[in-house]
Amino acid sequence: MGIGSGASIGAGTGIGAGTGAAVGNAAGPVGPAATNPVSAQQDGACSFPVTVTDASGTEVSLQEEPERIVVLAPSDAQTLWAIGARERVVGMPVDQFTSYLNGTEGKTDVTNDDGSVNVEQVVGLQPDVVFAASVTPNQTVSQLRQAGITVYQTALATSIEDVYGVTERYGRLTGACAGANETVEEMRTRVSEIESAANGSDVEEPPVLYYFYNFTAGTGTHIDDVVQTAGARNIAVQAGISGYQQVNAEIVASRNPEWIVHPSGAPIPQGQPYSGTTALQENRTVTLEANLIQQPGPRIVYPLTTLARALHPEAMNETDLTPVDFSASSASEANANATGAAGATGTATESPIVADGGNATVTETTAAATTTTATVSDTGGSGAATTTNGGATTTTGETEAGTDTGTGASDTTTGTSGPGFGLVAGVVALLAVALLARYRS
Repeated sequence: MGIGSGASIGAGTGIGAGTGAAVGNAAGPVGPAATNPVSAQQDGACSFPVTVTDASGTEVSLQEEPERIVVLAPSDAQTLWAIGARERVVGMPVDQFTSYLNGTEGKTDVTNDDGSVNVEQVVGLQPDVVFAASVTPNQTVSQLRQAGITVYQTALATSIEDVYGVTERYGRLTGACAGANETVEEMRTRVSEIESAANGSDVEEPPVLYYFYNFTAGTGTHIDDVVQTAGARNIAVQAGISGYQQVNAEIVASRNPEWIVHPSGAPIPQGQPYSGTTALQENRTVTLEANLIQQPGPRIVYPLTTLARALHPEAMNETDLTPVDFSASSASEANANATGAAGATGTATESPIVADGGNATVTETTAAATTTTATVSDTGGSGAATTTNGGATTTTGETEAGTDTGTGASDTTTGTSGPGFGLVAGVVALLAVALLARYRS
C-alpha cells in the first residue's frame, strides 16, 4: 500500500497509487476554505449517515456509503485514486489529463468537447454523489441538484495543508477513511522531512520566481506554499502579489531571482529582464511536471521533493526521500538521486493556448532545451520534472492553473506582451487568463 509497497501502479491506497491533473471548467472560486471540515478519522473508521456543509454553504447528507461516484475535475479523480475509491468512480473527465490514471478506460466521460460538464451524462449515470471542484459553474451545480443529484462542492486548496483536508474529507464521504488517513500520513511524513532538510538554520533560502506564461503564483496559492516549503523565498509574495497574476519587468529586475521554476509545457522566459537575472545567467531553472505542480492533489509532494532537491541538494541528500518512478511496473519508490546527464536535449515547439467558448486549454508542448549537466527527476503521471544547470529539459504536460481576484502591490501587473515573446505571446498571455480562471480544484 502506498509508497514503497511494491503494489501494481494505481492499486491500493496512498500517494503512490495514482497521479492526476487537468483543466477544469470556467468559473470563479467557491471560497478559500471548507466551511465544515470533517474530522481526521484517526481510527480510520467511517460511519453513515453523514452530513457535512460544503464550500457553497449547502448541507450535504449521505445515508450510506456511496457506490456510484462522479467527479467533475481530474484533481478529484487523483484524490479518489489515492485513497482507494477508484473502483466506485463511474464518471469523470476521460482525456489526456487523466490518461495517466490506471483504470480510466472503463469510466464514462462526463465532459463535452469544450471541457464543460455534460449534465445529462452525469444524471444518466445515477450517481450517489458528485464531487464538484470549485471551478464548476454554479449553474451546473444547480442543474444537477435540481435533477435530484447529491453534489458536494469542494473549496479551492490554497496550501498543502488544504490538500490534507480535502483528502480526509473525501475519505469520510466515500467511506475510505483508512486510505485517506494513509495518504495524508505519507504526505505529512514527506513534507516534514523536506521542511527539516530545506528549512534548517544553516540553509540559505534563495529568491525564486515561479513563471507560467508571464504569470506567477503569489500569496494564497498552493504553489507559493510549495516554493516556501522547499526552502525558498517567493519573489511574487515579496512583491505583494496575491493569487495568480501577471508579473512585470520591474519586479523581476529588482528582485533578481536566483532560480526560475516553471511547469512543463511552459517556456522558460527569454529576453530582458529575465536574461539578466542570476537564474538565467547561471542557468538555474527547474522544470516541474505540470500535471503535478499545477494541481493541488496528494501528489503535490513530488514536485515539492524535486524543487527542494534542486535548491538544497546537500541537505536533501541527507534524507531518505526518493521519487516514485511510474515508468516502472510497480508503485515502489525508485532510486532517483541526482545523476549526471550528458547530451540531453529537447525540441523547441510552440506552446499554444487554444480558446474555446471562453475556456482555454494548454496543448502538449516542449520548451526549448540545451545540453544538461545535471538532472533530478520526480516522475509521475505522463512525464518527469527536471532540474537543469547549463540548460533546460522539459516534458510535455497539460496544466490546471488558477486565478485569484485578490490584488497585490501596484506594480504587480503588466501588459499582455512579456519580454521575448512578441505578438503571439501577447495573445497567449491574454488566453492564459482564461486558462488560469479554470483552476480551483
